[in-house]
Amino acid sequence: MNKKNWLLVLLAFVFTVTTFSSCKKSDDDNDSDKSDEWFEKAAFKGPQTSSAASFLINNIAYVSTGLASNAGGKPFRVQDTYAYDAASNTWAEKAPFTGVARNGAIGFSIGNIGYIGGGNDGTNNLKDFYKFDPTADNGKGAWSPIAPLPIPLSNAVAFTLNGAAYVGTGETVVNGGTTNTNEFYKYDPTANTWQAINDAPFSAKRKSAFSFVVSNVAYVGGGISNGSYPKDFYKFDGSKWTKLNDLNRADDTYTYDLTRSSAAAFAINGTPFVVGGYKNAVINSVWKYNVGGDYWTNDNGNFAGSARQDAIGFAVGGNGYVTTGLNGSTRFDDTWVFTPIY
Repeated sequence: MNKKNWLLVLLAFVFTVTTFSSCKKSDDDNDSDKSDEWFEKAAFKGPQTSSAASFLINNIAYVSTGLASNAGGKPFRVQDTYAYDAASNTWAEKAPFTGVARNGAIGFSIGNIGYIGGGNDGTNNLKDFYKFDPTADNGKGAWSPIAPLPIPLSNAVAFTLNGAAYVGTGETVVNGGTTNTNEFYKYDPTANTWQAINDAPFSAKRKSAFSFVVSNVAYVGGGISNGSYPKDFYKFDGSKWTKLNDLNRADDTYTYDLTRSSAAAFAINGTPFVVGGYKNAVINSVWKYNVGGDYWTNDNGNFAGSARQDAIGFAVGGNGYVTTGLNGSTRFDDTWVFTPIY
């Protein structure tokens, strides 16, 4: 072989090696980036807890009530309230919830006031409700009762649209028995009244669904109904419900199954995420919803903490947060921040 041919072979070899190395580095970098989306933050200040309620006021997350575990692992209900400041990565103890201790309560905020009510005290589903003023008592905050829900309700969804709160789905009591519901109620904070609105047109009554709000539109899906996991997914603009693509989808364009109960959900800068939950086992996946295209992808890394259900999820700025939760009989107090790579 002459020198010219040897030179061509050498150049081809160098090009091949360089290209392969470049491709391999890119793949490795992508994997590394995805694993760096989750970071552990300051642990929840209260006991290891699950099935708590929460609300967000001025970028401060408040977590209250829920189920904790004693030294022997036996669960008990709590009234503790703690506030998380993402800017300083600190938890602070606030005035305890003044209703009876409960789990599966409902939380939301309207303006600068937080609200928690409903839930289960271990024997009964409840309908009493309370508001929280974080500025009272020199910043410790104060709880006071408001009008009760029209029906007892636990493990429901709640969201705020146009200065009003909406609460629905969940577990209630009918003729002395426990059952799920599709009923929804609107709370007017000025009049301190609850008003029944049209039931959600879901295929099955459910509890432990997830919800999030994007551009003043609420989205509701998931949950569990008599041991099954409903697949229908809806949005609500304050006046009407609109059916979206099912959460369990298999067609020429997409294949995914997002049916689950007890998941954490939040929206970061208009992009919603659903984290963890339960479907025959606890889940640690992270799913992203494309609002404009009405489809889901799981191209973000899995949740970096232990898989869990019944956790609290919220968003502050460009980050999502997950704290507390349950896996089997193990409850958690760790807090994680999620900075998505799009």
